[in-house]
Amino acid sequence: MADQSVPYSHSELMIALERDVATVSDTILALTPEECFAHPEGVWSPAENVLHLQQLTKVLTLAFYVPRFTLSTLFGKPKHQSTDYLTIKTRYQAAIAKGFSAPAYSIPAKPQGSISLQAQQALVAQWQKLNQQLIETLFHWDEAALDQYQLLHPALGKLTVREMLFFMHAHTAHHLNDLAKLRQNHVASE
Repeated sequence: MADQSVPYSHSELMIALERDVATVSDTILALTPEECFAHPEGVWSPAENVLHLQQLTKVLTLAFYVPRFTLSTLFGKPKHQSTDYLTIKTRYQAAIAKGFSAPAYSIPAKPQGSISLQAQQALVAQWQKLNQQLIETLFHWDEAALDQYQLLHPALGKLTVREMLFFMHAHTAHHLNDLAKLRQNHVASE
């Protein structure tokens, strides 16, 4: 599943993130509970992919609640103009190709409990809730502020807030591709 848009502006980023939330939700809910929680050898289950996305959404939301002067103190002010979405996406794909993998704090625990439609729906509801919180924090960031502050990405280094949002969009597209492959493999094995 390729990302459908090349966002840049604050409003375009908000729309892209909202679309990502809906697409992940629809993708997960289209699976049976067994497909959602099935844990193929060597890869994350669809549920674990969503849990990983949730972890990163929580981290980014927390970063957006930090006072901006603290962000400047921790990460400095950007010394570069924000690049575009495709540049961030390409850099992220290159980092993966060179062996970058998820940092320990974002590796999901294997879901516990019953494999049920209710558990699947709860997973999606939590995904939607966390992203709603992220999107609400963005209402407090204007267009200029997206380029005036930066955060540290473990593989890409310091990114402006705009670039970090580009990353989130590209990262979600990456996991949607993973989910599509898992679904294909499941169908092929039947």
